[in-house]
Amino acid sequence: MVFCSTLGAFAAFFIGIFDSRIVNKAGPDWLWLGGRDDVIRSLYFKPNGAFRRYGFLALLLTVVAGSAALLWLGGRL
Repeated sequence: MVFCSTLGAFAAFFIGIFDSRIVNKAGPDWLWLGGRDDVIRSLYFKPNGAFRRYGFLALLLTVVAGSAALLWLGGRL
C-alpha cells in the first residue's frame, strides 16, 4: 500500500511537470513552506513560477538521485 501511494505521488508529480497547459509550474504558493520566498522553490523556479535556466534539468536530476539513494538505502537494510 505504501509503495502504491508513493508510485501515485511520483506519477502525479511527473504529469504536473510535463503538462504544457499548466503555466505556473511552481504550483500554488501554499505548496511551499515559505511561499514565494521559499529557499528550495527559488533553487528551481523564478518568482513568477517559471523554471530557472537549468531548473527543469536540476529538478529531474534531484528526483532521480533521490530515488536512487532511497533504493540504495533500502537494499542495504
